[in-house]
Amino acid sequence: MRAFWTTTVENTRLAFDTLLAHRFRSFLTVLGIFIGVLLVVAVASVLNGFRQSVVDQVEEFGTNNIYVFRFPFVNLGPPSREVRMREPLQLGDAWAIRDHCPSVDDVSPGISAPTFRSTATYQGEEILGPRVRGVFPNNVAVGNRVVAEGRFFTEQENLHCSPVVVLGASVASALFPRGGGVGKQVLVDGHRLHVIGTLQKRREGPFGAENEDDTLFLVPYWTVQRYYPGRDDHFLAVRAVSGKLEEARQEIAEVLRRRRKVRWNEENDFEIGTADSIISSFDDIVFATMAVMFLLSTVGFLVGGVGVMNIMLVSVKERTREIGLRKALGARRAVIMGFVLLEAMVLCTLGGVLGLVAGELLLQAAAAAIHGLPAATPVWARGFAFFGSGSVGLFFGLWPAWKAAQLDPIEALRWE
Repeated sequence: MRAFWTTTVENTRLAFDTLLAHRFRSFLTVLGIFIGVLLVVAVASVLNGFRQSVVDQVEEFGTNNIYVFRFPFVNLGPPSREVRMREPLQLGDAWAIRDHCPSVDDVSPGISAPTFRSTATYQGEEILGPRVRGVFPNNVAVGNRVVAEGRFFTEQENLHCSPVVVLGASVASALFPRGGGVGKQVLVDGHRLHVIGTLQKRREGPFGAENEDDTLFLVPYWTVQRYYPGRDDHFLAVRAVSGKLEEARQEIAEVLRRRRKVRWNEENDFEIGTADSIISSFDDIVFATMAVMFLLSTVGFLVGGVGVMNIMLVSVKERTREIGLRKALGARRAVIMGFVLLEAMVLCTLGGVLGLVAGELLLQAAAAAIHGLPAATPVWARGFAFFGSGSVGLFFGLWPAWKAAQLDPIEALRWE
């Protein structure tokens, strides 16, 4: 075993000497591997950081929450006709879930007002297409919202259709850049609303994107129904009893299937999402992107591998007398193959390490230039860069190594 390690160390040193003697040729040889690893590290890092940003955002709303809507929460493509034709969730569905699901702690239904063509203004400050949502007072607890200034509206204000509003952090800053919005009146789609509170800012999205929750105008549910009669497309936020998330999910599905008259052999005509399921759906998108990225990086590895095989064949020919001398001194075929394979693996691994370092430096530079760029290189990407590139050297070095091992020592020593 000691002799094996001594031989390996010596062959590794000789491999590095050979690479240093032909620096430019060696770099061109592993350029494909360098680009492949750089692509893997860059894309994997951005996707990993992007995913972590999404995970943080989803979990901020509560890991014990369940969300119910008629449309999918994450779309991988255009919805089918069956999905588009689904019936909206009714307010009665929320109360049925609250009353008939033992594992449900609380339910907060909400509706969105059709204000995408309107404005919200205050003394010259203006927001186009304000996102007005009608909710019940318990939404502040179910949605894990934190009031930064003022208060949330009460049940009495909701029942009496009071013209009050609680502003998300971003819209509060936009309408009141100097602060002090509580107590003022804003004009939203022609309706004067009294600002009674502002919310604490949520986590930013990937690339520093604004959290949509910070852009909300939260208005009492019955006030929105008064201003926009007939709105019935509800979004339900459900808080499960601690430790009974899956039971609550099953109970909600049973209640809604019964109320919406879904047959036993038909799929749900509504969507039930939890933090885990939403993240899992997003992971499908990440996996598809990673698959494309791996396909592209494989092309780089193949190009680099062919280059390595070609240069190793040239190297074997250049070192024919050295190989003949090794054989004349008693080196076996396995030893000859070993030192050629080791040189190929060192060459490829060096290209992979350079690609890894270049990728890390590129990400650091991009993160410094682009605020909020989510980039965190996963451990598996680093392992892939190192072991994957080494495997390329092992595979594409087999033919040159076999050619070297088959050389006749007498003919090799005669080589000029």
